[in-house]
Amino acid sequence: MEIRVRNMCPVAVSKLDRLAKEKGLSRQAFLKEQIETLSIMKEVEKQEQAIDDLYDRTIEVMEKCSDAMTNMDRTFNKLLGEDEE
Repeated sequence: MEIRVRNMCPVAVSKLDRLAKEKGLSRQAFLKEQIETLSIMKEVEKQEQAIDDLYDRTIEVMEKCSDAMTNMDRTFNKLLGEDEE
């Protein structure tokens, strides 16, 4: 599929050409890469947020498990008549 952009500011085009050259790409290849990246950014951001949320929930569950294990250890020590450390 083809996309055309008209009436670009010459300064902007020069900047794009410089950025493309720095990456070793043609203007067309550079713009294609940038547009494709832009088109998926929202989805990537959603996935990153979902991962962050999952990480936070995992930490919360691990903390609860740690607390429960500490309580069970104390209870077992009391049942066995052992001193707490």
